[in-house]
Amino acid sequence: MKFKEKLESLTKFTLDFLHAGWLVFLLVWLFALQNDFFNLSLDIFPERYFIRRTVISLALGTLIFGPAILMKRRAKYCYLFITSILFSFILFCQYLFYTYSGGFLQASALFYAGEGLAILDTVKALLTYKLFIFAVGPILILASWLTKKRYAFLEKYLLKKQKLGAGLLILFFVIAGYGYVVIKEKMESGTIAPLYKYSVSYDLNSLISKINVVNYSLVDLLTLATRTETVNAADTELVNVWLNSNETKTLPKNFGLAKNRNLIIIQVESLENAVINQKINGQEITPQLNELTHTGLYFNNYYAPIGPGNTADTEFVTLNSLYALPNEVAFINYAYDNYQALPKLLKNNGYDTYAFHGDVPSFWNRANIYPSLGYDKMFGRDDYKISREIGPFGLGDEDFFTQSLPHLKTLPQPFLATLITLSSHVPFELPEDLETLNISENSNLNWWQYHYLQSIHYADKTIGNFIDTLKQNNLYNNSLIVIIGDHGSNTNISRALNISASPFGDLTGTQVPFVILLPNTKFQGTISQPASHLDFYPTLANLLGLKITTKTIMGKDLLNTKEFAVIHRNSVSGTIRSIITNTLAYHSSADGIFEHGECLQMPKQVQIDTQNCAEIFKRKNNEIKISDLLIRGNLFK
Repeated sequence: MKFKEKLESLTKFTLDFLHAGWLVFLLVWLFALQNDFFNLSLDIFPERYFIRRTVISLALGTLIFGPAILMKRRAKYCYLFITSILFSFILFCQYLFYTYSGGFLQASALFYAGEGLAILDTVKALLTYKLFIFAVGPILILASWLTKKRYAFLEKYLLKKQKLGAGLLILFFVIAGYGYVVIKEKMESGTIAPLYKYSVSYDLNSLISKINVVNYSLVDLLTLATRTETVNAADTELVNVWLNSNETKTLPKNFGLAKNRNLIIIQVESLENAVINQKINGQEITPQLNELTHTGLYFNNYYAPIGPGNTADTEFVTLNSLYALPNEVAFINYAYDNYQALPKLLKNNGYDTYAFHGDVPSFWNRANIYPSLGYDKMFGRDDYKISREIGPFGLGDEDFFTQSLPHLKTLPQPFLATLITLSSHVPFELPEDLETLNISENSNLNWWQYHYLQSIHYADKTIGNFIDTLKQNNLYNNSLIVIIGDHGSNTNISRALNISASPFGDLTGTQVPFVILLPNTKFQGTISQPASHLDFYPTLANLLGLKITTKTIMGKDLLNTKEFAVIHRNSVSGTIRSIITNTLAYHSSADGIFEHGECLQMPKQVQIDTQNCAEIFKRKNNEIKISDLLIRGNLFK
């Protein structure tokens, strides 16, 4: 008898639960459909993570709409209508923004919502009938409310005891849904970080494919709301004092040597300085770049001090002359700051500014930050045709350079063109016929080093061909051309080639080449003074004859300074790991205590008392703090 009573009670609860929640269930499935439609309509990996995205959409939909089952009629309809309007609006805005820019709208954009009035005509042009699907939820709720008397038999309200069971059931579905996605992520990547901290995910398209665009928007908003690196009045005063004492001067040496020339920046993926002017089995690894290092000015002791953002950090540091953040990616977390970047300086001096990259604009959030840096337009994946799949991103460097040239020929001059290569990206895999270096099987190279050399050799060839085409199309002689490695390869290739150019072994892999080509001048030679990405901006600005008005520049014009310095930071903590100058070098200890570090007299690398490095350590430590405050507090004004 007791079993029968329990069964009847369970049956009654189930029927009451279904009656009370029919509209909620409908909205939950509609929400999952809308999120899948978002990815399908915009072609954002619609099939790759379909099940995962659908499950987490159902879980989020249950979390959003589920509580309405526990409410009375008026409260239920009001709650469902407001939440449905809100999340439909998120989908609506993200759809329009992606259609317009190829990226995803960030919560920090709320601070600049007023600027949206300037693009109302653009928004109108982007409106499409497809957006109607995002309005179905509010319409369905409104229709249900207006016809509630006719279909009153569908209305049911739970008793107090039933509400407890319903709440637990809702919680179970939410936990089960998110738990499934977390387990899948853990099994595939070994980490669940991208699911709760989006800043570690550089490929936002893949992230949105896994967790849906609404989850991304909510996590983004939560990240913004809980950000602890607040800048107080004392911090602002500290920055202002530093800015007032940091006079930026443009010195006369070489000023304007490249005035009114186009600026073409070639940023090469994973290009380490260790391979430059080196041979393997009698073959030059980078014959084209080797020739260019003798044609122009070559910095062979140049470092890439980046953080977790890798390539994005290289762009950030070179274009802003600011330090990379140690535990965040400025390209994602601080995309809307009022940066006084090199492209913006060029734009203010009559240049048209363009970026060329063979990936989607959402990669590293470029769609959002490029306008803040001063770029007029980005040529991305949709502007290229892949004739042959090469490397992890599909677009080979040969296709990239060949198809970028017609765009360069049509650009109004003078222009800035930043070209970022892809083929030499990890895992360094090329088709066998493109692996043209003859490397014997009994070489001392491991798998990664072997394929790295092959991919860099291929990239080198395409760069040489591109320089030749610039000459053939009258774009070489009237341009300032810069070639730079973005960061190291993490293959330990320097050790394999028996190269140790840095006073500290762990920094050798961060050395990258920096080559400046200034045709029809005697501007050539090799400079071995320590320098880094921070010095990129002021050096080029001086050559182009552009006066830097901002005082936020952390680097030095390498052609007009004797104070060469390179700073590397520890990840996460942001403390100084090493300092290299003309006369001193300091490397911190594992415990972080200054006195336990190593201080060397340069260039002989003789160990001396650490107190000799105390002054430079204190000064650079303060400089790093100022840089972080500028970025996190948007204090560029």
